[in-house]
Amino acid sequence: MTSPTEPPSAGPDTAAGDTGDTGAQAPGQAPPRDYRMMIPSQGWTRIALDPEVWPRRIQVMVDKQFRGIDNAPHLKAEMRGDLEGRCQEAWEKGGIELYLGLMDVAGVPVSASLLVTLIPRPAGQPRATLEQMALGLAAEGRDARVTELPAGKALVRTYKTPPRPGDGSTFPNTHFDVLFDVPRTSSQLLLSFSTPVEPLAEAMVELFESMALSFVWKG
Repeated sequence: MTSPTEPPSAGPDTAAGDTGDTGAQAPGQAPPRDYRMMIPSQGWTRIALDPEVWPRRIQVMVDKQFRGIDNAPHLKAEMRGDLEGRCQEAWEKGGIELYLGLMDVAGVPVSASLLVTLIPRPAGQPRATLEQMALGLAAEGRDARVTELPAGKALVRTYKTPPRPGDGSTFPNTHFDVLFDVPRTSSQLLLSFSTPVEPLAEAMVELFESMALSFVWKG
């Protein structure tokens, strides 16, 4: 898989990423080259996880967030540093693109994120099936299920983690993960949704589910 270095030529509410070819394939059966997914057009920003790209996208986000506020250089620098750190961490773990959502729901500020990550495996390397992975997680007492989505079979998990240091929140983070096998390769693609807004966690998971349902592979 090769990470995109510039935003794709897609509409404002459509995401796309180049999946490349990292596994064996039968003649005439090429793996998908990219994917499409519907992203809310309001409040969400896409950041391609390329060190040459994300500083510009982060600067746009920070400028938009602090538009009309000229006396908060420390807060702007703090937000920029936090976002750059998140991008660096995600990129080092195989992240392709990061989506950050900053919304207002009935006067309540709501934040969320979606990280798209490639999990490459060399052709011929043994890999557990999604069903085996789900059984393993269930044996550890974790919630996991395999379900059919428009893009194919997926391992789906919903879980919570303690707040991250520096988040400024005492609420746990709610996560919604969707793991796909990339067709005709030995790689997998992970959609990692999360939100720190515990009081609206149920509604946010419903939003995450609808976004995952819109995910499709493109040739």
